[in-house]
Amino acid sequence: MKIEYDVNLYKEIANFSINEVIQVANRKGRKSTIHITNITTLSWHQLQLLVSKGSDRFSKMVVLYREYSSENQVSRLLLKGKALSEDESREINRYLQIFREFNCTKHHDVNEIVSSKGQWDDFKTIRSLNDHGEYKKIEGIQPQYFGIICNILEISGERGIPLDKYQKY
Repeated sequence: MKIEYDVNLYKEIANFSINEVIQVANRKGRKSTIHITNITTLSWHQLQLLVSKGSDRFSKMVVLYREYSSENQVSRLLLKGKALSEDESREINRYLQIFREFNCTKHHDVNEIVSSKGQWDDFKTIRSLNDHGEYKKIEGIQPQYFGIICNILEISGERGIPLDKYQKY
């Protein structure tokens, strides 16, 4: 399917705001996370992972835009990947906001900020008590959300002490 380029439609898409985190997997099963805020900034690779229809970049952007701008729930049949729940998405976005607002460089900086402000109740879905061997019951986030956040921020887990286990609370 090819949709002819239309500058007015492109402008409409560029001005359309989304805030969604999607987990996708490629053909080899390698998972990655895409944080969609503006469809026009998505790479060709991200568009291919998200949308099966469309033979070029513009066509894929239009398909994605039409899905998100419609009044209905986004069709998971058209989009590849799995969207996070509303709570997961809201909490991850808040975690990312803290990271950026405080100019953090490591994810655990956010954990320390949230702990010092007593805000872990704002993260009921993604929070956990983490066990790092000699350090037990450290307030933080569950491993799957840690992976998503690191992927979005393009940071690594540093060379911290590996996580032995965690407990949701």
